[in-house]
Amino acid sequence: MIDAVWETRAHEDGSAVRILPDGCVDLVWHADALLVAGPDRVARMASVSTGASSCGVRFRPGSARAAFGVPGEALAPGAVPAGEVLGSEQADRLTAALSAAPRAERPALLRRWASDQLGRGVGRDPVVTYVSDALAAHPAVRVAELASQVGLSERQLRRRVRTEVGYAPKLLARILRLQRTLAIADADRALSLADAALLGGYADQAHLGHECAALAGTTPRILLSR
Repeated sequence: MIDAVWETRAHEDGSAVRILPDGCVDLVWHADALLVAGPDRVARMASVSTGASSCGVRFRPGSARAAFGVPGEALAPGAVPAGEVLGSEQADRLTAALSAAPRAERPALLRRWASDQLGRGVGRDPVVTYVSDALAAHPAVRVAELASQVGLSERQLRRRVRTEVGYAPKLLARILRLQRTLAIADADRALSLADAALLGGYADQAHLGHECAALAGTTPRILLSR
């Protein structure tokens, strides 16, 4: 259920960072504060101080209930103080531990917390796991087909995915397709955007550009340049 443990340091100019939607939720340590970042529907800009560092643990789509005890639908987009989700006692304990730890040890501390939390909590919904994995691999697959595969009606499947992930299967498919295409283009910079778009599941480069504008608020070339 853990997608990644990450760490980043701001550019020296302190410029804002564009955070793309990915269907995931994160527990983030930033500027001496512990935050929970819910499932974004569109990109958001985060202001960061010059030289500031952040780290976090990212949970795969549909893992919010297992990680935080609430479904993804209950988490607002963007970042909120962790105490609002975890409760003040647990958030305060983890905040104190992160504050006392050297910067290099904080990612591992977050991973241990996440592993312990997942070990005690409920499991990830197997239907949502199947659907999110299927959409990541085949973004053009129809909701009706997925519903038939898991033995649910389309309405039941939409409600189940929306509850656990935070949005409906169609939006999840769009977001995962954009992430997949950017990863393809980033892995092979000699690849044209037109070819990356086709490999990622878009009809053509114009389709990719339209979705980038809608979900990321910018162009594919600008995203890849950063």
